[in-house]
Order: sequence, then structure tokens, then C-alpha cells
Amino acid sequence: MPNLPRLRRVPSAIWAQLALYMIPMSDTFTYAVRPGSSTLSVVAFVGLGALTALLWQAVPAFLLLFMIPALAACLWQVTKVPTYGIRITPDAWFVMGGYEDLEIPTGQISYLKVIDRNDQRRATLMLVDGSEIILSSDSLPAPLDLIREATQRGIPVREIS
Repeated sequence: MPNLPRLRRVPSAIWAQLALYMIPMSDTFTYAVRPGSSTLSVVAFVGLGALTALLWQAVPAFLLLFMIPALAACLWQVTKVPTYGIRITPDAWFVMGGYEDLEIPTGQISYLKVIDRNDQRRATLMLVDGSEIILSSDSLPAPLDLIREATQRGIPVREIS
């Protein structure tokens, strides 16, 4: 009988990490950013709500005039803050520009132009018909991530500087 290596028990945390690498990756890349601090907005809403509940017994007229609209403004800000970013699928690129989104079919993209110099990032999608779409700097992931995703989908990248 040959000498077989002795098997060791590996902690379950390591198996959990290995399982992440065994899950097949999806073909969708998503990068999304929300301006401002949603945590700060939630803390402000909770603080104003607590202050409203505390002062309701003493001055309800003041609360109706000032605190209730302030709570409504806080809640509106938490729910309506726009999302900037980019979602790339095999069929299309979705540019999330805040309140207006743009869908560009992958077949219409000629190449991606990336400029990254002096801490100034800019990316432009050049379309087959000659027009160009400048991507907002708010919606851009790291340049190397964007380049990797474009090349995986067969889109050439030009002017990396």
C-alpha cells in the first residue's frame, strides 16, 4: 500500500473562501456610486425623529411647522439621491447618469478611449457611426477595471496615458 499524505481538517472559513472562487462569475460588471453620505442622512433622520418625539408633548405647533417638513426633507434625500455608475453586460453598456440612464448596445461601440493623467480620469466610448459618448467621471470605476471589462467583451482600448 503506497504512502498517502495524511489529510488535515481545514477550518470552515477557508472552505468558505475557496467556495467563492468556485462559483461561476456572471458576465455583468456593475460599478455604482451615490454622492453624499447616506449614513449621515439616516443618522439625521433618526435624530430628528427622536427630537420630534421628545418635543411633541411640549410644543406640537412648533413641530408641525418646522420638524415635520425637516423630517420629510431628510426622508426625500435618502430615497431620491441619484446613483451614478456603469453596468456592463455582454449585450449592452448601461451608463447610470443620475436621473437619466443611457443604454448603448455593445455592437455599436467601436472602441474605448481612456485618459488617466495627473489624477484626471476620462473615458469616452467611440461609436461605429463616429459619434462619441463621454462618460461622466462620477460613473467611472478604476481605469484598469474598465479596460479589463472592455477587452473581455472584445472592445479595443485606445489612448491609455
